[in-house]
Amino acid sequence: MTVSRLRRPLVLLFAAALALTACSSDAADDGGGSAAGPTEAEVQGTDPLPTLPDDVALPIVFVHGFAGSAQQIESNAMRFVANGYPEDRIVAYDHDGAGLDIPGYTAGLTEVVDDTLAEFGTEQVYLIGHSRGTSVSNLFLSDPAQAAKVAKYVAIDGRPCPEPSVVPCIAPVQAQFPGQTHVEVATSKESFAAQYEFLVGEAPEVVDIVPQRDPVEISGRAVNFPANTGREATLDIWAIDADTGARTGDEPHASFELGPDGDFGPVELENGAHYEYALSSDASPVVHHLYLQPYVRSSAFVRLLSSEPDGTIRQNTNVGDEHTALVITRMREWHSEGDADVLELSVDDGEPVDVITDFVGNGAIGLHVHDDVATPGETTLAKLPFFGEQPFQSGIDVYLPASPDAEGTVTARNLPRGDADRPQTLNVPNWPSSGHTVSLVFADWAVDGAA
Repeated sequence: MTVSRLRRPLVLLFAAALALTACSSDAADDGGGSAAGPTEAEVQGTDPLPTLPDDVALPIVFVHGFAGSAQQIESNAMRFVANGYPEDRIVAYDHDGAGLDIPGYTAGLTEVVDDTLAEFGTEQVYLIGHSRGTSVSNLFLSDPAQAAKVAKYVAIDGRPCPEPSVVPCIAPVQAQFPGQTHVEVATSKESFAAQYEFLVGEAPEVVDIVPQRDPVEISGRAVNFPANTGREATLDIWAIDADTGARTGDEPHASFELGPDGDFGPVELENGAHYEYALSSDASPVVHHLYLQPYVRSSAFVRLLSSEPDGTIRQNTNVGDEHTALVITRMREWHSEGDADVLELSVDDGEPVDVITDFVGNGAIGLHVHDDVATPGETTLAKLPFFGEQPFQSGIDVYLPASPDAEGTVTARNLPRGDADRPQTLNVPNWPSSGHTVSLVFADWAVDGAA
């Protein structure tokens, strides 16, 4: 059991909004914006809203679901803070995302809630559960002594609010947000607006995630997916060229020796810049390279989802010197049905191929993309074995040629459904899968000016 929170002072900046579900760039704000166009302050980010009083902003405790982690609160934590919520009062309870020990996780939640109450000297917290986290939360609330510690409860797309009612509760579900699916209901700005208004008592002024003016500072954990145990490794954070993914210096921007909890940071990053997060260990020659969508706001909920080099994901990935293997994730389901996503992959000047095939459906968060052992050197877009049977995952056969020294570039270009005119692109070296695992992490929110 691990607890994470926003724990460093942040200067979070935003553009004011006139609606609950979108911020408008032509709306007037404290920086003097008008319908004539955004001011320089709006482009760069404006001053944050005043901090909410402690009696309004009780500490929030978030409980994730099956195969989840603190990633499901990360984007909405940014939104809470942009609206004046004290950053250190948002707490995430990381527990085993693969097990089914609901009573055990409930005991862990009791410990987290008690520690949070003691730290902030409050009598109650706000509780937010998602998916299986609602089962944990409902069992917690079934004990009157524990329920007394909760002022309000948000049950996101899982078990309904407890009956009979024990605390004020809302239960945001997919039906309330047309087109949104299970994980997206936990991370979307529309769901955030409903949660904020319920907890705080008024509508949020800010729902879009826009850059802050000060340098970005991040911290988090490297974890073994889906158990959320800490990944003991060396973490090197490299500044990279956005156009190629190649490292731009001879030394890492920052390095950490990760202990059993996998904690790292805080580390300051350039706002909007691209970085590689490389996990290595003396115990294995395999290096895990993670490339995250550039951060434009500070976050203490970064999760580097990894696994031991001999774990089941690696065991079921076809590896070799000739091709690159990718794991592509987003905390918003990839949709191939209805209003579909587009996710194009190419190497150097090769023809892009869209990997959002029919069998991806509307429930996959993680896409495993590599050359199928049955058709070496060919892209068939066939379903890879094993991965499609795992929760929230799918696998697609794509041949991505590698080079021994990773001198080529794999380009991943996402045209997100609903925001296809705001593409997100990650360029990474074509590491050979024989000695390298490569993860790409796209933002679950629309990104302006993404490279």
